[in-house]
Amino acid sequence: MSTPDPVTESDRRRLPVARVALAVGSVLTVLATVLSGAGWLTLTKLTSNISTIDVTNDLGSARPTKVAPTQPETFEPLNILVMGTDTRTGQGSGFGNAADTSSGNGHSDTVILLHISGDRTWSLGVSLPRDSWVTRPECGPNSAGRTITGKFNAAFAVGGPACTIKAVEALTDVRIDHFVVVDFSGFKAVVDSLGGVPICLAHSISDVKSHFTMSAGTHVLTGDQALEFARLRHNIGDGSDTSRIDRQQVFMSSVVRTATSAGVLTDPLKLYDVLDSVTKSLTVDKGLGNLDALKSLALSLQGISPSSTKFMTVPWVPRGDGENVVWEASKADKIWQAFREDTPYPPKTSAPTGQKPLTVAPDQVRVKVLNGTGVAGRARTVADQLAALGFVIAGVGSAPTSDVAVTTVSADPSRSEAARTLAYAARTTTLSGGTTGRTLVLVVGKDWKGVRAVTVASSSGTSSPVKSADQTTCVG
Repeated sequence: MSTPDPVTESDRRRLPVARVALAVGSVLTVLATVLSGAGWLTLTKLTSNISTIDVTNDLGSARPTKVAPTQPETFEPLNILVMGTDTRTGQGSGFGNAADTSSGNGHSDTVILLHISGDRTWSLGVSLPRDSWVTRPECGPNSAGRTITGKFNAAFAVGGPACTIKAVEALTDVRIDHFVVVDFSGFKAVVDSLGGVPICLAHSISDVKSHFTMSAGTHVLTGDQALEFARLRHNIGDGSDTSRIDRQQVFMSSVVRTATSAGVLTDPLKLYDVLDSVTKSLTVDKGLGNLDALKSLALSLQGISPSSTKFMTVPWVPRGDGENVVWEASKADKIWQAFREDTPYPPKTSAPTGQKPLTVAPDQVRVKVLNGTGVAGRARTVADQLAALGFVIAGVGSAPTSDVAVTTVSADPSRSEAARTLAYAARTTTLSGGTTGRTLVLVVGKDWKGVRAVTVASSSGTSSPVKSADQTTCVG
C-alpha cells in the first residue's frame, strides 16, 4: 500500500464548494424525471448540449459483473455515478476559491451513486461523503494493481471520472453503467429555469461568514441562494459535512417535486428551458451522450415518481481524527447487495396484516422448540429452519401432548415484541404468556405451515434516514 496522494493532503482544508453536491444530484434527477414528459424530437438539440468523455480504456476489464434484468420484460437496471466538480473553468466569479487551481479536474464534493430499478418503479441515490477515508485503486501511469489510502474525493482530483469510478467499484463491487459530471454554475441555471425551488427552514439562519440570512418558514430560493444554502455549515445543523448532505438531500427532493409539477410539464417553453439548462451543465460517458440513449432512458422512466425517488447517505462512523469518516461496512454492504441484486432498499419490513412493523431481529430472539404433532423429528427440523433465519435455538423437545392442533408462541410479557417476530416467522398469530425469562417457547402444532423470512425495521442496515422526494421536510 502506498502513501496518500499529495493532493489528499492539500485538500484537507474545507473547500467552500459543498454546493457541488447539491448540483450533482439535483441536475441528474431533473434530467431523469423531466425527460419523460418531453417530446423526444426536442432531444436532438438537447443532445448537442452535452459534453462526453470516453473512459473505457481507463477502466480496463477487471470490473464488477453487470446487473442483469430480473425478468425478460423489464429494462436493464442502471447504476449511475454522479460527480460534481469545483473547477473554476468557465464558472465566472463568486464560486469557490479563485486561488485553488491545484488540479485541472478540480476537487469533487459529494458523489452520488444512483440506482434505477430494472422494473422502473423506484430509484435510490446514495451520497458518498467527500471526507470518507478509504482504500482505493491508485490511478495514473504504472499504478496497475496498487492501492492507496486517503480521502475519497482525492480520486477525482487525481484522475477525474475514471479514477472515481474505479474507486467506487472497488469499494462497493457495484458495476457503474454510466456517469455524469456536473458543475455548480450549471445547477444555478437549472434552479433559475425552474423559477426557483422552495425550501422550508425550521429556524432562522444568520451566517456571519457567508452573510447568508433567511428567516424561518418556507422560501423559494433562486439559483444563487440555492448555491449559498448548500454551502452553509455555520449556525445550522451540527456544522458537519454529513449534516450538510442531509440538507442537500431535502433540497434535491424539492427540486424533483418542482421539476415534475404540472407547472413545468404542461408548459412547453419552461420545460424546454429546464432541459436546455440541464443538458448544458452535463458531461457524461459516451454511452449516455447520444440521442437514442437519452430517448430510451426518457421513455423507460415514466413509472418513477417523486414518491419512489429516495435519497440517503452511506452509513458511516467518525474516523476519530475530527475530520474524516469511515463507512460502516456491515450496513453499507446491504445497500450494495441490493443494487447488485436490483432489490428495493431499505427492504420492506415484515408485519402481520394491520399491525405495526416488527422491531426485534431474529438474532435477538432465544427460542425453545417443542414438538406437539407426534411426527418424529419435527422439533429439530423446525429448529434448524428457524436457526437459518437467525433465531437463537435454546433447545428442542416434546410438548406435553402430541395432539396440539394450533402452533403457539409463549413468552414473558416483557418479551412481547420478540414474540411477535417469532409468531410471524412461524406463520401463527397464537400467543400466550405462559413462560418467564428471556427464552420463548414455540409449540409446533398440526397446523404447521413452515417458516417465513423476517425483515425487521431496526435491522434494515442503514443508520442514515432515507428521504422520499415526495415528502416536504423542514431543515435546520
